Amino acid sequence: MMNPFELIRLKGFWDSFSAAHPKLVPFAKSVYPAAFGEGTVVDVRITDPNGRNYHYNLRISAEDMQNLGEAQKLLRNMTEDMPKG
Repeated sequence: MMNPFELIRLKGFWDSFSAAHPKLVPFAKSVYPAAFGEGTVVDVRITDPNGRNYHYNLRISAEDMQNLGEAQKLLRNMTEDMPKG
């Protein structure tokens, strides 16, 4: 079982990251679940500070969707058990 204090720390990291990148969460909510499902292609492009480009894409499978659903259940259960405040 994960230490509840570690979950609180993790939430702090997430809050800091999402505050620094305020458009990420609304974007994610706009595409999930409406545009995210079996057969969806996720395309990632990264440019490092030196200008090098990296590219990767993947096609979401039925197994990916099942695993994502299970992960969401686990996260929901973990956050419900977290101390409030």
